Amino acid sequence: MRKLKTFFIVCAAVFVVGMIMSIAGFGSGGVQGFEAVAEDHDWVSAGPGSRVTTEMNDLDFDSIEAVGPTEVVIVGEREYAEIVGEYGLETAAKPKAGTAVAIFGKNNHAPVMEMDGKTLRISRDQDSKVNGVYLNFSSEDAYPTVIVFCPDKQLEQIKVNSSYSDVDLRSISFKRAEIMLNFGDIEAENIVSRGITIESDDGDVELSGDLKGQTNVKAERGDIDIDTKTALKEYTMKLAASVGEITIGDGEGKFMDTDEEGYSYIQDGGEDALILKADTGDIELSSGEADFD
Repeated sequence: MRKLKTFFIVCAAVFVVGMIMSIAGFGSGGVQGFEAVAEDHDWVSAGPGSRVTTEMNDLDFDSIEAVGPTEVVIVGEREYAEIVGEYGLETAAKPKAGTAVAIFGKNNHAPVMEMDGKTLRISRDQDSKVNGVYLNFSSEDAYPTVIVFCPDKQLEQIKVNSSYSDVDLRSISFKRAEIMLNFGDIEAENIVSRGITIESDDGDVELSGDLKGQTNVKAERGDIDIDTKTALKEYTMKLAASVGEITIGDGEGKFMDTDEEGYSYIQDGGEDALILKADTGDIELSSGEADFD
């Protein structure tokens, strides 16, 4: 019996040492070995070599609708060069307005991009995923990404409804937008909006630009940060932060109102409105800090 106990103790010690060495090897460059295996086997995904890129060109759209757990990036012409470098598209041809690029892991669902009249529709191909069990050692292809290079014109509508993904809008103009996310951050930089509605269950919301019409944002778990071209005193405001602070600045580091915890703030103004609600997060407003070139 003692020999049996000794045997199990030795086995446990060997197992623990093996796990420690495996973790150490993984952290010190073992991923390169996984990448080599991934090149020859569909059941392993590791590193940038597991990434697949497809694109559509010469698209004539005035609206964009996206459904499913896909990261959506919609950019105007002034952002093309930055996006190409940021997403490792240096080897691709210089993108033109009306181009949509999909980036996804070889073992992931491929995004579907198709035109429906004047609307570019983005969804997930549920039949494209490799069947069976596979190992994923790459964080790059956790969710597919679709990048849309927009023409220099005002879009009619943007609609995004997703469970797990980020949404990134840069230097674009639209009449209205509707973004619904369960989990993920929303960042809209240097936009021209005539009305936007956002509902986020878990994630931060950052908007900057020329915000006209009604800007309606509800974040259950996350902060709301608004930087607008229009002076804050011109807006009608309805702000509420159940657990968090409300900070209203004038773009020069001063305050139009003191910080408040768990309070609402109401202001009568013009036709443009900021209707913001953060259940467990902060609300911060500023004017004049955005890049409005």
